Amino acid sequence: MADLDTLAAFPATGELGPVLNDWEEAETVLGTTFPPAFKAFLTAFGGAKFDDFLRVYRAGAENEHVDLVTMTLAARKTMEDSRPHIRALLEERAVQPSQLIRWGGTDNADMCFLVPHVDPERWAVLTVIGRGREYDLYEGPVESYLLRVLRGDIVSEVFPEDFPDEDPGYERNPWI
Repeated sequence: MADLDTLAAFPATGELGPVLNDWEEAETVLGTTFPPAFKAFLTAFGGAKFDDFLRVYRAGAENEHVDLVTMTLAARKTMEDSRPHIRALLEERAVQPSQLIRWGGTDNADMCFLVPHVDPERWAVLTVIGRGREYDLYEGPVESYLLRVLRGDIVSEVFPEDFPDEDPGYERNPWI
């Protein structure tokens, strides 16, 4: 079973319905072409909240606090102005903070990013603590990173010890 399907099989509450994303607008404004795997992830989980803690954004959300484009533009500025250790990590990958894509965030102000690569199969996940120097870098797609964190296969340097719950799940909110 693919990681996306395994993640979707976790216990879920909330609203059913398609998750609509405005990919054309998001790609134009953010100056990127998203990998198909990321589009599939947001089509399944845009607006969802995992364990009442980690929110996945949606491209084109009316609520600016969960809109992929709005949150990405704000976070790029933050990452450019601060976090020199993250800038150095990105430079090693030939990526600028202005290329990061913020796909989610937590109630603790932690930021979840995609780190682009020329090869769409080699985009990585970067999770940065809201306040401090800790970060996680995962070489692989968002759904694989999130699945491994929720199953406890990866212990995050960023997320608190009580995340995830013993029985992780998510709340669907495709209209947020």
